[in-house]
Amino acid sequence: MLDTTVELALAESQPIVLAGIGDVVTLMSGGPRMTVMYAGPVGFASGHWLICQWFDEQGELRQDMFAQDMVRIEPRSIPAGSVKLRMPPAARAA
Repeated sequence: MLDTTVELALAESQPIVLAGIGDVVTLMSGGPRMTVMYAGPVGFASGHWLICQWFDEQGELRQDMFAQDMVRIEPRSIPAGSVKLRMPPAARAA
């Protein structure tokens, strides 16, 4: 029989960190870095919910709501290797 008492003890000893306003998160399944604009309960579902905003590939501001367990908290700083420079078309032509 498999002994799971150690795994349960480890899971219970680690505090659950909830994302808050201003935190940077990404979906567990991947995707863009998003900023949490609201964190807390909502009227139609139980649990801790996040309203997040981010810019898509075309530079459009997007917003959606996610359950806390769908995201992971990311560091606020961005590694230099992940920065993509976008130049306006006029600057590229010069």
